Amino acid sequence: MNIIFFVVVLLVVFIVGIFVIRKTTTLTAEAQEVSDEVPPEILNVNIKDILATSSVITWETNEMADSLINFGLDKDYGIVRDPRSDKMYHKIILEDLMPNMTYYFRITSSDSEGNQGISSDYSFVTPQEEIQEIPKEILLPEELEGDKLIEKIIEVVKSISTEETLEIIQKEVQQRAEEVVTPPTVILDVADVEVGTDYAVIPWGTDKISNSMVALAAESDYNPDLEDPYTWKVGEPNELVLEHIVRVDGLKPATVYHFQVSSQSELGLTGRSKDRTFKTKSILPEIYAIRLSKIEEESATIKWSTNVPCSSIIEYTNLNTNQTKLEGNSSFITIHTIQLTGLTFDTYYSFIIKVESEEGEKAESNPITFITTRDEYPPVIAKVNTESTIYPGSDNKIQTIASWETDEAAQCQLFYHQGLVLIDEPSFLPKKEDFATKHVNVITNFVPSAVYKFWIVCNDEAENEARSEDFTMLTPSQEESIIDIIIKNFESSFGWVKKIKVGG
Repeated sequence: MNIIFFVVVLLVVFIVGIFVIRKTTTLTAEAQEVSDEVPPEILNVNIKDILATSSVITWETNEMADSLINFGLDKDYGIVRDPRSDKMYHKIILEDLMPNMTYYFRITSSDSEGNQGISSDYSFVTPQEEIQEIPKEILLPEELEGDKLIEKIIEVVKSISTEETLEIIQKEVQQRAEEVVTPPTVILDVADVEVGTDYAVIPWGTDKISNSMVALAAESDYNPDLEDPYTWKVGEPNELVLEHIVRVDGLKPATVYHFQVSSQSELGLTGRSKDRTFKTKSILPEIYAIRLSKIEEESATIKWSTNVPCSSIIEYTNLNTNQTKLEGNSSFITIHTIQLTGLTFDTYYSFIIKVESEEGEKAESNPITFITTRDEYPPVIAKVNTESTIYPGSDNKIQTIASWETDEAAQCQLFYHQGLVLIDEPSFLPKKEDFATKHVNVITNFVPSAVYKFWIVCNDEAENEARSEDFTMLTPSQEESIIDIIIKNFESSFGWVKKIKVGG
């Protein structure tokens, strides 16, 4: 009985031990799978065997991993990869590279669990491709020229049997042909064009020494349908260089110009750019000669000038209430006059003049302060003009229109008399009741072929009176009939005509 019990206990212990061992093994495996989260460490990166078209990159990792290189001419890398994660020493050959170029690369290695190690950025420069010398067997005597030289060259080429020599000759001939028979390549960066208000400086480069010419046309004159759409050319036709600069003067401000650069090589072959454009700078507006031509109880007249046609706005502020208003003129002019109305008597105001040119360039004045005062200035009379017309008839009536302007609303009256010297009281037209700045009077009692003197008297609403200077005018002559003209001609030629006329 005891033996049977002992055997049973041993079996239970054996089964439990096997279960514990299996469970422990499974947990250990799972723990190993979960614990490897560390990426391979990339060590000892080495760049070697750098040739014109290939290079070898080697490195090491601290555990088994695959091999991958991102590389390219900039940091937008391409990829070369060995996907096997079975090595700690890595080597990748980069092929089909270009000579004399800088290449950038970055290394990536992943272990079998997908943990990825990434290196820093590296770079290397491929050397310039070496051009082998032409074998001595094809060197030609210098005294050969023309057809004999060509025949000798063909004879030598036919005698060459090595493929390497023929490849060298092909490269040399192709390079020389490109140098001789192709026009210069024009390298033009339009962003480099320097412009001012009346000039432009245009730089460009070429791959062969050549001259420097620029053809231009203002946009209004440019016609792309013509064989030559440009109107004039400037440059250096006789100076052969690789770096070209042409300055163009005498341009108009704020104007778009079309241009094309061209360079002609020593052999007369010409390279040209595409049509490009630039725009000259605008002339900045300037405000000057600001003056308050008249300050009144409830208004102020401000005048100024600008160097280019501009629209304008006056921003004015009542310094007692800080209320700001605007008054402006949208016309593009150079001589400006704006009247501020609705002002308060005996009050300080500040104003700023703001102008804008047709090209959108802006400028503004410094603040100017004034105070409204009682109007003590008479109106200014200007632009006085007369125009007379004779109406044929029995009395040959004369009609004269007189016009003038005042700088403020005013009532005006016209005075006149015949002759240069006043003998009696002058005649006058009735004073108009309305106040206005533009005035017109019509006179119908002047006689033909007579001299008249006239003047104008105006007063504003504050009863300030102004008298113009004296003006003189000659009314038109009476029209003559054809008979009168013939008789006058005879009188000037034959005195007896007058005697006959008198005697008759």
